[in-house]
Amino acid sequence: METYTIVVVLALMASLAESQRPFYAGLRPIGYPAMKTDTIEQLSNRFGEDENVPIEAKGDRILVNTIEQMPIDNRPFWYINAEQYDALRKQPQTWPQKTNNFISK
Repeated sequence: METYTIVVVLALMASLAESQRPFYAGLRPIGYPAMKTDTIEQLSNRFGEDENVPIEAKGDRILVNTIEQMPIDNRPFWYINAEQYDALRKQPQTWPQKTNNFISK
């Protein structure tokens, strides 16, 4: 009797675990698609030219041209200091990570 109980419990647990995957997801996990590692190099020069546009402009050359026509007093702060922001992004300041008391115990 005890072995029947164990078999029933195991079968019940297996059926509950199997039912967590929806029927339309297929029978096996697919995983992540393989990607090339040099995607940044491919995307940076797709059209044959590299323009020095600030990241905050999000590639909008018309916005940059409009800002360049403005007087310096009316230009946005991010546009005036774009070179300094780029220098900070190239050399980010990092701090050592503190130990976690919950994990180390």
